[in-house]
Amino acid sequence: MRTLAILAFALGCTGETPQTPTEPTDAGPITCKDVERTNCFEIAAGDVKTLQDTVNLLEDDSAIVLEAGTYAFDNALTVRNANGVTIIGQGIDQTVLDFNAVQAQTNGVDVIADDIVLEGFTVVDAKKDGVRVEDSNGVVFRKVKVTWSGGPLTTNGAYGLYPVKVTNVLMEDSEAYNASDAGIYVGQCVNAIIRNNIAMGNVAGIEIENTQYADVYGNLAEDNTAGLIMFDLPGNPVIGRDVRIHDNRIINNNRENFAPGGTVSVIPAGTGTLALASRRSEIDNNTYENNQTTDVALLSGFVINGDPAAWHILNEDLVGDTDDLGLISDETGVFNYRSENIWVHDNTHSNSGGNPDDADFVAREIGFLLGVVYGEEPVDAVWYDAIGESSFSATDAAGNSNDNNMCIGVATGMTFASLNLEELIDTPSLENVYRPEPPFAPFDCEGTRPIAPEF
Repeated sequence: MRTLAILAFALGCTGETPQTPTEPTDAGPITCKDVERTNCFEIAAGDVKTLQDTVNLLEDDSAIVLEAGTYAFDNALTVRNANGVTIIGQGIDQTVLDFNAVQAQTNGVDVIADDIVLEGFTVVDAKKDGVRVEDSNGVVFRKVKVTWSGGPLTTNGAYGLYPVKVTNVLMEDSEAYNASDAGIYVGQCVNAIIRNNIAMGNVAGIEIENTQYADVYGNLAEDNTAGLIMFDLPGNPVIGRDVRIHDNRIINNNRENFAPGGTVSVIPAGTGTLALASRRSEIDNNTYENNQTTDVALLSGFVINGDPAAWHILNEDLVGDTDDLGLISDETGVFNYRSENIWVHDNTHSNSGGNPDDADFVAREIGFLLGVVYGEEPVDAVWYDAIGESSFSATDAAGNSNDNNMCIGVATGMTFASLNLEELIDTPSLENVYRPEPPFAPFDCEGTRPIAPEF
């Protein structure tokens, strides 16, 4: 049973996470006296050996305070043997963990532990992920920056800030730049708040994948290939649900796709938000501007894998709450390829869709198809692929079903289209596109607000 603990969330990820200052004050730098842990160790600037030795011998309920300066590593900084750990520096770009000299293909900061606070430092040039936290419960990222100093390159690590298989994660006031997959990634998590962060220069700015109960707000996603996206991947036992994306700025996401592979490599440059194989989600009160392929695309999982068997999860493997979702099922499990119950409303849109990424049919078929279909016209700000609908008409509202319950509200600067994507592949013409006037019947429903994360 999920329990209500709003006060606990306001205080920290579990209600017990010590609160620490986020930067030095006029009284001086952060020291152990500022950190509420039983054991605390202060590390001199650049003293990587003492830092590694201290981490290796950590006991539960311990803090490490890093002085300002650069710490040049030859291996990952790994926390495995203790719970209740705080690692805090003197602030973004004041305390810098530099992994450029590491030879092995490792992450930068690598954590498997509960009740973790990571705060006030920058991670540079990790060979794989900048900060990876896995199989943990109760994790706070606060004022942590990850970047790659050479700019956006295919050879950069895949992920900047990477909580995966984490329960109760709070990420706030952090920054991610130049990741070759996603700058901020939240994957296979349950209960996540992602707020007031910056993601720039990545392939995907912010990515919410196979995650249940997430609140994503106050973020800036700019100058990425895609700004802020959510999706499920086939075969994953955590079926995504109840994600709210609101009050973010998702602008100027037109960077050429530089992913070396993976799902994000097929995303056209110029994508604001895509929701793929998603359900019980809400996209509202965001600012979309100058995303030159489209602002919001609502897609079936079949767009990336058309084999239903790939999307089958056995009942005994399922993680989290799914009984109330009405998923397509058989006697042994469920299928999660369908996008359904998504509510898009009250966003603002301007100057988007005017130059879709149509240069590469093989790598990014969707962008190419949009360019052919729309020609000289701008792509609609919000569009739906209509996969799985029982009826479609390009001209008659009554001829369109809304079996998947896509709810599209009228918004400033917004146009909407249902694309009949499967037919468009064979006959790419606006004659196969339903482009209703407001209020966009039969998609003029009011959706259900996702269940909020509870810590």
